[in-house]
Amino acid sequence: MLVAKTIKCKIFNPTELKYSLLNQEYENMQKFLVGERNIELYSANKQQAVRFYHKIIGKAEREYPISLRKDLIRIKETDHKLAKYWIRIPVKARRGGLWLPMKPHQPVDFSCKFCESKILKKGNDFFVYLTIEKEVKIREKYSSVLAVDVGERVMATVLLDGKPIFYGREIRGIRRHYAWLRKRLGERKLLNKIKQIKHKEQLIVNQKLHEIAKNIVVLATKTDSAIVLGDLKGIRKSARGRRMNRIVSNMPFYKLTNMIEYKANWQGIKVTKINERKTSHICPKCGSEGKRPYQGLFLCNNCNYQANADFVGPQNIKKRFEEYISSDGAGVTQLETPKGEVR
Repeated sequence: MLVAKTIKCKIFNPTELKYSLLNQEYENMQKFLVGERNIELYSANKQQAVRFYHKIIGKAEREYPISLRKDLIRIKETDHKLAKYWIRIPVKARRGGLWLPMKPHQPVDFSCKFCESKILKKGNDFFVYLTIEKEVKIREKYSSVLAVDVGERVMATVLLDGKPIFYGREIRGIRRHYAWLRKRLGERKLLNKIKQIKHKEQLIVNQKLHEIAKNIVVLATKTDSAIVLGDLKGIRKSARGRRMNRIVSNMPFYKLTNMIEYKANWQGIKVTKINERKTSHICPKCGSEGKRPYQGLFLCNNCNYQANADFVGPQNIKKRFEEYISSDGAGVTQLETPKGEVR
């Protein structure tokens, strides 16, 4: 299986001249996208712009990154005091491009293949979003199953060997805090401040999501477990009411499940998605419809089972997955993607 991931790399401490030349290339790209034709732009960068942005050339309403063609990516690892990693970025104004120091958020694996990557500008800083890929053999044999359910109150509830582990309780509070700030700033019509705190909120939440996904994959690795996720397909259509629609639209469910999937695949761990419809409303003991006297409690009137409401979802996801496995005639040790509603 061919898997890919993106490494965020910050360009740091460039000389004034190199920064000026890189910034000129970036600004010329933006001018080209809004329709200016007589622009000094490196030919490959222009070709990439036409390839990826042809639908918006002449009517771009925001800034877009420079797409760095994979055959032009040059990265070297050095013992230089300034930086361990250096990247060459092709620009029109300098023959041979610019060699710039960069700090990746994790080590660059040179055994991987470099793919199309992006150069973005945030504030006065430049970042390279370096995409790498490699061939990974996804293992089929496991000792157990790790079920993961994402939710509003707790970002991810993990079930392993009958015990729940809760991740990301703080994310809900972070988002509520910034929602309150936006409301206050909106009342004072401070629109620029609203944009600034939105970016800060995204950085904080994304960091938390990466930590959650990493912890789940590390746990799966240590316990030799396959990962089963609730499939979020159609979650927006099934959401009812203004409040639920707003919650579903704002919570980063998809981002987290995507992070878990690509981090797991990178380690050769199988990820299966199973239809999670009503998994938070059905009793995992008797299968009857339950209720929530309040948000944090699940109660079954049929068998009197009660539990933390966030613990119910992963139990049902695991149970549903095992039912499909059983009907398919396969055991956990020889894990295959079940038929029907599982993918």
